[in-house]
Amino acid sequence: MPDHRNMSRQGYDPKRAMAFALAVVATFFGAPELYHLTIGFVMAFAERHYGPEMLGAVLIGWAAIIAALTFFSAQISFDMAIVSTLLAVAMRFF
Repeated sequence: MPDHRNMSRQGYDPKRAMAFALAVVATFFGAPELYHLTIGFVMAFAERHYGPEMLGAVLIGWAAIIAALTFFSAQISFDMAIVSTLLAVAMRFF
């Protein structure tokens, strides 16, 4: 009878590692731009609805949200792009 305890471990996947590395680069360059485009609106909204005492927490929280949003959306996009590219190359040669 097979041992199913270690079935969740799939080993090293270079495609996911490449998507991760590209997502880190995209986050490094993209998150600050997105942050600076949106922080004025977010700060005005937070001050109007929650008061000026919450602005420090909103500043840090919005930076974390933008970084996470940028990273995970870039990782998913790069993962799909890598798979699509590999499938296109495979269809071309096989």
